[in-house]
Amino acid sequence: AGGLSVKDITEEVQEAVAASGIRNGICSVYSPHTTCSVRVNEWERGFLEDFAVLLRRLVPSEHYYAHDDWDRRTENVCPEDMEASNGHAHCMSMLLGPAGESIPVRGGDLQLGQWQRVLFLELDRERERRWTVQVVGV
Repeated sequence: AGGLSVKDITEEVQEAVAASGIRNGICSVYSPHTTCSVRVNEWERGFLEDFAVLLRRLVPSEHYYAHDDWDRRTENVCPEDMEASNGHAHCMSMLLGPAGESIPVRGGDLQLGQWQRVLFLELDRERERRWTVQVVGV
């Protein structure tokens, strides 16, 4: 049915900013996975539950997706043990927009609002994932 999960990666991103030595600039956080996304928003259980319900209503995993039709699909096919029916997760990812966020850095700190956190969204199923942090500035 699709394992939507969210991880708060704010502290890891702030640690990368500190390790970079950049005091003022931009921090880019990016997901190299087609069924994951990085977003800035509030970490609050009610909101996260509401967001998951919304995504599942918009893109139900039970619907037909040509991406999952093995009689039709001939491109970008993984070995059998790696491939899953995840057309819904790809569609969710496209709806969410770019795979990353750019966050201002001032005084060596991420310039996030009071309730803002950097969130890593897994839209398919949990497995080992990574994100890339790049900090540019002075």
